[in-house]
Amino acid sequence: MTSLRVLVVTNLWPNEADPGYGSFVKAQMESLRPLGVDFDVVFIDGRQSKWNYYRGLGEMRRRLKSQRYDLIHAHFGLSGWVARLQGRVPVVVSFMGDDVLGRFTREGGVTLYGRFLQAAGFILARLVAGVIVKSPEMKGKLRLGSAHVIPNGVDLALFQPMDPEVARRKLGLNLPKKFVLFPYNPAEPRKRYDLIKAAVELAAVEIPELEILHVRGVPAERMPLYMNAADVFVLASQAEGSPNALKEAMAVNLPVITVAVGDAVDLIGASEGCYLVYRDVDSIAEKIVEVCRGGRRSRGRDWIADLSMEKVAKEILGVYRTVLRR
Repeated sequence: MTSLRVLVVTNLWPNEADPGYGSFVKAQMESLRPLGVDFDVVFIDGRQSKWNYYRGLGEMRRRLKSQRYDLIHAHFGLSGWVARLQGRVPVVVSFMGDDVLGRFTREGGVTLYGRFLQAAGFILARLVAGVIVKSPEMKGKLRLGSAHVIPNGVDLALFQPMDPEVARRKLGLNLPKKFVLFPYNPAEPRKRYDLIKAAVELAAVEIPELEILHVRGVPAERMPLYMNAADVFVLASQAEGSPNALKEAMAVNLPVITVAVGDAVDLIGASEGCYLVYRDVDSIAEKIVEVCRGGRRSRGRDWIADLSMEKVAKEILGVYRTVLRR
């Protein structure tokens, strides 16, 4: 097998401050190693400082001088701009979601910064050798027929169903409680924590033991414990590409309640124990009560099997080969 050397330029990667941040990007890149892809990483911590994009440019150029790479794979649009500021190596950009769809307020409007991300992504997509998006909606927004729709894969070996009681004991959680999983930053407007919190408070009128299980900054290898310990995962975001947490929840057979966002409707399909609701408090609360009273796990793992890391890795390798043939 002929090996490929790839330089990964990304602002999403696990780090000491947040070991769970961008873990799905790392997992997807690692899944390419058995296919003959070797890679190095330039991590740009854009959350710590926007100046790190400038520093990342310098680091990328140093890597290109000292090593030979067949291509650069950038993850997220802003990282893609850093990767594109060189002309020696072809660039593939994986757009993630808000770098194409924009960033939203709680009311559903796109912020000024979100519009900047949209415009920057639209231009960048026409300046690189290959484009990967996570959903058909994103491809439509870019208006780029050559874009490849490849959702992030799920590590089915890591995200496996287990006895919820065993998971709770390992995490030291109260066994009689009912938990609604929220694996995001509550301060991020587009995740609509306000809506989920209101729905849980309403549902708690009928199920007093109900509460939100907050999970953030957790290493990827511990996330399956939290997902198995929870009773239901609720997704109410204003915008998503292809929500990773939803796929991971399905992989452990955690019941899912979601609004029509990103490719969520296609992901849950007709899967038993996964439900589509309107983005309002009453609809979400009613379904939370129904799921918690039913007490059954879903059959989501069967439905999500086609998005295994291994299958998605082959699709990404196909994009690499297409770019290199050109």
